[in-house]
Amino acid sequence: MRLGRRATFAVAAVWMIMPLGPGAAAQSPDATASAIPAAMEACELHVWPSTGLRSVFHGWLHGGIVDGAVTGRDGYPEVPPEPLVTARQIALLETAGLDNLLGRPGYAVTIHPAPLTSVKIRQSRTRLIASQSNCYAELILEDAFFQEDFVNGGSLKMLIRFRDFGPGKGPMQQFGTWTRTPLKLFPPKEPSQYQAAVAELEAAFRANLAEFAAAREGGKKRK
Repeated sequence: MRLGRRATFAVAAVWMIMPLGPGAAAQSPDATASAIPAAMEACELHVWPSTGLRSVFHGWLHGGIVDGAVTGRDGYPEVPPEPLVTARQIALLETAGLDNLLGRPGYAVTIHPAPLTSVKIRQSRTRLIASQSNCYAELILEDAFFQEDFVNGGSLKMLIRFRDFGPGKGPMQQFGTWTRTPLKLFPPKEPSQYQAAVAELEAAFRANLAEFAAAREGGKKRK
């Protein structure tokens, strides 16, 4: 049956005002738009590397001068130049899966190129980045040391700090500790051992990150 123009308009009007099905709720455009930013807001994990590899050595006849090895002082193990510089740390951090490692899956990870000073790290009580995110955390590598002594041999020691602010400005959760991974090849004794020694050092860097994450969660730290 053919409907006239008035009848067609009436049918359309009835369709537009029909009630929604059971359990359905109408949403205004404004309500839907305001829900989108909250749902899409990214959680943030900001990361800072350290200034590079430092050193300390304890021998039978003398205590260690800090950075004696990395600066080439007489009587200290010879360390390759710049084996774990800030740029190399950044590259290692980029492939570490830090969001999952630290129990923050899905967080947007930002690795900053410039290390923080010890004064900045220790005096800051609020977020280091002016972020408004409701889920915000920081991972700070304060120091990385090649340590060698006549008892334990060589190792890579790192001082790492984690701060989780949540929605607040002050730290909601803080944790910091030294981690240590033994080294057998670093520093290399011969030029032919250089690549293997540096690879071991970088593997120790990754192992220290994993040890830190386990310690933060209450896991047992390696001695």
